Amino acid sequence: MVETARPDNVGDSVRNVFWAYLSFFSTKGLNLISIVILAWYLEPAEFGTMAICLAVMGYFEIISQFGMGAALISVREKVEETASAVLLCGLLFSSSLAGLLWLTAGPIADWYGDPLLADLLPLIAIALIVRALATVNGTFLVRELRLKAKLVPDVLRGLVKGLVSILLALLGFGVWSLVLGHLAGVVAGAITTWIIRPWWPTRSPGLDTFKYIARFGAHLIGAQSINATRRLLDNLLVGKVLGTSALGIYSLAFRIPELGIKSFTNVTSFVLHPIMSKMQSEPEALKAYYYGSLKYCALLMFGAGAGIAVLAEPLVHVLYPKEWYAMIVPMQLIAVAFAVGTINMVPGDLLKAIRRTDLMFKIALINLPFFLVLIWFSVPFGITAVAFIQVVLSVIRFMTFYLFLKSRLDISGRNTFKALVPGAVCTATASVMALIVQSASNTNSDLALLIMMGAAFATAFLVSLRIMAPEIFQQIAQRWIRKAGRA
Repeated sequence: MVETARPDNVGDSVRNVFWAYLSFFSTKGLNLISIVILAWYLEPAEFGTMAICLAVMGYFEIISQFGMGAALISVREKVEETASAVLLCGLLFSSSLAGLLWLTAGPIADWYGDPLLADLLPLIAIALIVRALATVNGTFLVRELRLKAKLVPDVLRGLVKGLVSILLALLGFGVWSLVLGHLAGVVAGAITTWIIRPWWPTRSPGLDTFKYIARFGAHLIGAQSINATRRLLDNLLVGKVLGTSALGIYSLAFRIPELGIKSFTNVTSFVLHPIMSKMQSEPEALKAYYYGSLKYCALLMFGAGAGIAVLAEPLVHVLYPKEWYAMIVPMQLIAVAFAVGTINMVPGDLLKAIRRTDLMFKIALINLPFFLVLIWFSVPFGITAVAFIQVVLSVIRFMTFYLFLKSRLDISGRNTFKALVPGAVCTATASVMALIVQSASNTNSDLALLIMMGAAFATAFLVSLRIMAPEIFQQIAQRWIRKAGRA
């Protein structure tokens, strides 16, 4: 059953998800604030040029990491040797890929017809090497579930990135402000991570350690590269076919959903993977923990996705100038896609925890034709069509995950459906209530409308949650009672 996961593991998850989410929320929140400010000073085309840089870098970062952080989290023996191997491989891959990006920057710039890319890509490629230097330190913080400590470098990275970008934009640096701010944030985060979690290689890795990383990472990097295609290939194609201005609007449509939803996926993965890894030898407990995680993720992220979609119009009107209003409908669709995609994260972490990254690769490989064909044919119809395809792809990926887990790990369809129902019911109820408020309102103030709709959505969601999942309120009450007793 869904609720039979062991209390100590559930408690660990809640505490660590809180600190991990606070870390990501702070970082992404600072990033969003800086983006909103920058949107008043920079043109959509400049954001589009930066989006191309980040899309190219996205593929290179996945390859340079090679799933090595996940391999270090999952390993139970020879931890120090594995850490040394991760550092060596990371520096080798990152340096090689940075060099490749320096060599190909010119042709990429010619292909897009944007000469600035020839200078921007070699500069931003430095971030690959900087990240590699702190990969082991950051992975140890996650492995040890020291996510409260990880908050410091994450927040500092976002703060430095935002401040440098805003300052340079005010000084008239244009798109260079975005690239230099990104690089400054990466450097600040890496240095702080080294200070908080010092680590130096102490043992030389053997051939068996490199083989373990290769086996673990080969399948994982394949899965991650394919899964990243729908997020990165769309940017590259939109920039080429529709132009950098359209890409700038499309890329900013992702910002708020990334803050409220996508960041949660990354955060929860940090927590679920190490906890599930500790339960490898307890199949029944692991399955119970899986259903419980699926339930709570669906409750949180279905609600967040629907909230962003429903509130998108007044929210964009409040935050951005008129030239950005074209992002509203794409942002609504992207929020839904991210909410559905969140539930794909839980089975992915389960497969990583039991070291079945080969299944992740097979699932990604099956989905690849859908990704390529649907994204390729949707781009000429505009950014709204591309955003809609993101929703379709999230549903396809979830169905593929479920079918594999059902056949290979005896995951129950009944329990899976039962885990998703509370989130779906709470979300639907809250969305209807917010839309009723919107239709009944006669205010001319977007801010007032945003507040009224937000209050209606939150109230309806909490009332529904109290009915559908009363144990959540009981857990919160018990936690406060324990804190009051200790005080």
